[in-house]
Amino acid sequence: MLALAALAPAAPAAAEPWLVESIGASEGVHELHDLSFDAQGRGLLSWDAALLGHAPQVFGGLAARDPAGGWLRPPDLAGVDPASAQIHLYSQQRALLVAREGGTGGPGKRRLVVADGLSDGGFGALTGLATFTSASWSAANSAGDAIVAWTSERTPFLTVRERTGTGAFAPRRDLAIARSAAVAIDEQGNRLLAWPEGRRIAVRVRRPGAAWGRTVRFGRLPADRDRRLSAVIAPDGRMILTWGRDRGPCGIAVRDARGAWRTQRLETRCGAAAVGARGAPVLPFVDSTGATYVAWTHATRRANSVTLARVGQRGTRGRSVVSRQRGALLDDVAAGPDGAIAVTWAAVLSVAKAPLQTATYAGLRRAGATFDVQRLSPPGVLAARGSRVAFQPLTGQAVVAIPYGIGRTLAVGAAVSARAP
Repeated sequence: MLALAALAPAAPAAAEPWLVESIGASEGVHELHDLSFDAQGRGLLSWDAALLGHAPQVFGGLAARDPAGGWLRPPDLAGVDPASAQIHLYSQQRALLVAREGGTGGPGKRRLVVADGLSDGGFGALTGLATFTSASWSAANSAGDAIVAWTSERTPFLTVRERTGTGAFAPRRDLAIARSAAVAIDEQGNRLLAWPEGRRIAVRVRRPGAAWGRTVRFGRLPADRDRRLSAVIAPDGRMILTWGRDRGPCGIAVRDARGAWRTQRLETRCGAAAVGARGAPVLPFVDSTGATYVAWTHATRRANSVTLARVGQRGTRGRSVVSRQRGALLDDVAAGPDGAIAVTWAAVLSVAKAPLQTATYAGLRRAGATFDVQRLSPPGVLAARGSRVAFQPLTGQAVVAIPYGIGRTLAVGAAVSARAP
């Protein structure tokens, strides 16, 4: 068993070292889910886990970070399927949990449920949104406005329910026929629903106080039954969709201020899905200045490239290779205060004594600077894919949650960058 202190990063002498923060009692990790911070600097990390001797054996774990540093383990998520859980933090230390109900059989099972809670990991009673659900996608803004979309085991429809602020969710609306989707919502309450439709992408948009718009279809994409989408809405109203699949073509679609959509292929061969089973291999995001970016892995035979590009009105402009390494695969991206950006990925070490050992890396860029790349997992620690990164808004520090091997299972630890200048 490796001590958690072994996660101390091996930083170059010229770079400011990242600090280690242990997360106790985290054995059994299967996949990390959401890491985010509220406006008061409180962070919450979630994951799904399976561990012999734990009751129940399959469970959803949580770790809460104090604004001053240090992690606590709130009670595990109860009553939900942990692999389906999504947690959104918003204003006044509030949180929204969206998940499929746990357990099998019996009336009301396989329900899609939500629960309101706090950023310390405490949640109230579960409320049902729908029954016999298959998969779901959700988004929320800082005011608590939220949209939840799902597919059903019993109908072909893609259905949504929405809420304004912390109120109740409105009645359901069947908006499309599809089996997968992506949703986004901005600070003004504009909503976007997108789904794959054959070799095209289909979208519907709703403005605050208005009805859902008509379905718009665009793009002539490569035939792909496993295409996945991700979406974000920029402060200037532009909407950005990313599409692709593991080891296949990937790209973006941009909606300009006049409502026209343009698609652009980024690569003919992208790396694996960046956020596990729930996301596309290209991650769109908006920084604190309102600039929009996409990040992805360009997969090649020799060395993969973790790549970042700025997104304009007509597509990407300028590419920045954050790292080019053997087996590199993008894990996560985050935007911080004053235009800061953090990117995390896993890569295979080129070390004779450990030819298959995986390490976790992070690239941190402050405004006007280049990426400072550091390896966060040192020799002797087997890091797993799937790190998560977010910024503590009060200090400007990037916080990376790193899954790593401990005995025959995985646990999670954290690495924290220096404070912003």
